[in-house]
Amino acid sequence: MLFLSMWWLSVVGTFFISVIVTRLWLGFQVRRRFGQPIRDYGPEIHEHKKGTPTAGGVSLLLAFFASWAVIAWFDRAMLHPKALFVGAATMGFGLIGLLDDALKILQHHARGLPGRYKLLLQGILCGLLAWVAGAFEVLPALRIPLMGTELALSPALGTGLIFLILLSTVNAFNETDGLDGLLAGVTLIVLGAYGGILYLQGQLALLQIITLAAMAVLGFLWWNAHPARIILGDTGSFALGGLVGALALVTGTALFLPLIAFIPVIETLSVIIQVISFKLFKKRVFKVSPLHHHFERAKGIDYEFFLPNQEWPEVLITLRFWIIAALGAILGLLAYR
Repeated sequence: MLFLSMWWLSVVGTFFISVIVTRLWLGFQVRRRFGQPIRDYGPEIHEHKKGTPTAGGVSLLLAFFASWAVIAWFDRAMLHPKALFVGAATMGFGLIGLLDDALKILQHHARGLPGRYKLLLQGILCGLLAWVAGAFEVLPALRIPLMGTELALSPALGTGLIFLILLSTVNAFNETDGLDGLLAGVTLIVLGAYGGILYLQGQLALLQIITLAAMAVLGFLWWNAHPARIILGDTGSFALGGLVGALALVTGTALFLPLIAFIPVIETLSVIIQVISFKLFKKRVFKVSPLHHHFERAKGIDYEFFLPNQEWPEVLITLRFWIIAALGAILGLLAYR
């Protein structure tokens, strides 16, 4: 009974800790005149967001891991190898994102850490996580959608799957982070779907952990909702991508991820399509990619693009993407059932 009371207190407390710490973190950045540089897309889209406090993932991670540590003090099941694998992926990718955000802030430029170094650090982290997964046997058999069968993972296949899922998920979540509240809301929806899967699998310790993560994201969203006072930055988007990718791996649901995390998938596909189209045909498919930019109001469009679009207010884009994300998550959960 005492632990149950502590649990509910920690759930509610995580939300308020996240709200408070995020407010302190954004206030610190305002006083130091730190802020997000804006990448030069060509068209004028996000100039009004220049200087907005960034690296909001710092406060989110502090709230999440502080609450986790308190609960783990009373319940050692919260330190199960699968839980630690998820935590290591979340923190590890968050630290890579923090390095990128720090360089952007200090150099006053949107480039940050060069892409090849980001990919190198992500690859090294994936290698370490693959070793941990093999040593502690955290990867279950891979469930095949719509067939009711499972595929046992050999060490080589398991390692390849870790690299594929974590690298693709982390970078897909990073591409999705472009509108106020968009990625935070999408992540909450994805975590809701994984909450259902973990409940069905009886993995209650992991369910408790992602509940804490969801409350930390919700507290951050208090300040990240339009008009955003602070943005996730790569610290937050990388950490959330690592969290979701690791959840897909330890639940054996990697093949369900394209539905459960549908919005990050189509955001990434839009970037790939845009690049291929421009290289082959010298024309763009979308006004600007990732996809959410295609629907934004923009000035300075002096080139042709194939896909017609209707420009919507930022809040409307976010809400409609949330709706699509919810549909994808529900379909993914139903497919799992």
